[in-house]
Amino acid sequence: MVKHSSICFLGPLGSFSHHAVALVAENRELLPKVTITDVFRSVDNGECTEGLVPIENSLEGPVNETLDNLFYKENIFVNLEIELPINLVIASIGDDFDMVYSHSYALQECREYLSRRRLSKIIPVESTSKAAEMASKDPRSAAICSEMAARLYGLKIIDYNIQDNINITRFFLISKIEMQKGNKSSMIFTIPHISGSLYHVLGKFYEEKVNLSMIYSRPLKNIPWRYYFYIEYEGEKNHKLIEKLKGVTTSLYFKGSYEKLSNNYTRL
Repeated sequence: MVKHSSICFLGPLGSFSHHAVALVAENRELLPKVTITDVFRSVDNGECTEGLVPIENSLEGPVNETLDNLFYKENIFVNLEIELPINLVIASIGDDFDMVYSHSYALQECREYLSRRRLSKIIPVESTSKAAEMASKDPRSAAICSEMAARLYGLKIIDYNIQDNINITRFFLISKIEMQKGNKSSMIFTIPHISGSLYHVLGKFYEEKVNLSMIYSRPLKNIPWRYYFYIEYEGEKNHKLIEKLKGVTTSLYFKGSYEKLSNNYTRL
């Protein structure tokens, strides 16, 4: 059944993806999905009109599952970028706890805080949202999670911003509509398996004075040791550049031009 004007996102409820999608939800129906691939599939089959997926983390790098889906699903495009600081809290329903639940990545990010508080009984779980749910049932435990998850499960926040480092995740809002206006663009391409192929591709960006902000390679699923390349560049869709690139690539997919969500951003 098609959900009109709905947005799918990588769940569960209370996740940082949930936080990011809430920034653009505008009272539309939000549908959490188990995996990034599920989000793409739901947009592709029309269950959702848009989807929200992570694309890159400032500490861990690009999200490979998102990149692969952008490559293999030619009819899915990027419409908006959302940059979200990953601020972690520790929360509990009690005042005296000796056990902490969280996702393994979040626990790693809060090692200094945990050491300073002398909290050594640590239990990794599948998500920070799950940690909040478990802590809501045991006053002797706490969760390291998002502020949204803490409030969703009725936890009292004890400390804010307990992560050791600056941690930011970029998210993409995706749909089946190709946008051609924006201050940033994405494309994906493959090249001939000969000497100098990537050099010739990058040379076209130099010729057109287009600044690259990201380039990343991923293995092709059907040809071992061959790769596709994902690129982000500054500016909107450049038709002259694309025509030049067609002459030095074996496949080329423009994935959309888009803006970054800012405090004064208003959705059209």
